[in-house]
Amino acid sequence: MNSTEPLVLALIGATAVRVFAPDVVRGLRRLLGAGVRVGAAELSAHRHTLPAQVAVQRETAVGLDAVGEQQWGSS
Repeated sequence: MNSTEPLVLALIGATAVRVFAPDVVRGLRRLLGAGVRVGAAELSAHRHTLPAQVAVQRETAVGLDAVGEQQWGSS
């Protein structure tokens, strides 16, 4: 083993890291973003109606603007 061989290997390794690290980081960020999108889509597919949304839908169906108030022009 030559005395310069470890130095050459270290320089080759440092160069490889410097060249490929940005691509690896970009790829990992894209995978993480895709995972977040898939997870959000999965959560929204199984989402149930919230109680507040049900109350608003009921008020709209009954014709009330707020709690117990009728819309303008209706009697």
